Amino acid sequence: MLEPKKGILTFRAEGNNIKSSRDYSQKLHWPGISSLCGNSNSGVTIGRGFDLGDRTKIEVLIALKKAGIEIGKAEAISEGAKLKGCSAYNFVVKKRDLVGEITEQQQLNLFMISYEEARKDVERICKSRWEIKKYHTNPNISPIQAWDNIPDKIKELLIDLRYRGDYSKRTRGYIQKLAYDGDVKGFGKVLVDRNVWFTVPKDRFKRRIDFYENN
Repeated sequence: MLEPKKGILTFRAEGNNIKSSRDYSQKLHWPGISSLCGNSNSGVTIGRGFDLGDRTKIEVLIALKKAGIEIGKAEAISEGAKLKGCSAYNFVVKKRDLVGEITEQQQLNLFMISYEEARKDVERICKSRWEIKKYHTNPNISPIQAWDNIPDKIKELLIDLRYRGDYSKRTRGYIQKLAYDGDVKGFGKVLVDRNVWFTVPKDRFKRRIDFYENN
């Protein structure tokens, strides 16, 4: 199985290559629970977490073509842009087999595009003067230095949190100062606190802890 050099935690948590699994990611899928689709913001998804829900058709097409997906398949997938909840679920049910599979290499390429988007957004937030003033021990530190001082292990967790939508104003209240301080031990203590991450699925919660403790 092709896997990325960076973002392995996120890549493995966002699906698998087992064709009989509901999490098989080389076909269109919808990560929510069908019976609760009316309360979900999940969008049509292809590959390891490339969610079309907040993307325009043009944005989807550009990313899919950049990943090497042929134009006909890219156009068929892009019809799911902006759909969420039950609309996204119904689209997947109707189009999944018609659209067919993307290759492992295309899946990896697409993941690298979306992972880099998440990384850039985490960097933007961590370099924000507002965030630095609120959470950094030295509010006068340069944004570049504030970002560079965060340990790589913590950065990878922050990116995974952002990728799934867990890097919010609420959760930054628990972890942002620890990230800036490079407090690996303190960050780890918050990471295992289920009260902080009560909206995170058990599997993702455990994967994050295992990754953090073993890297």
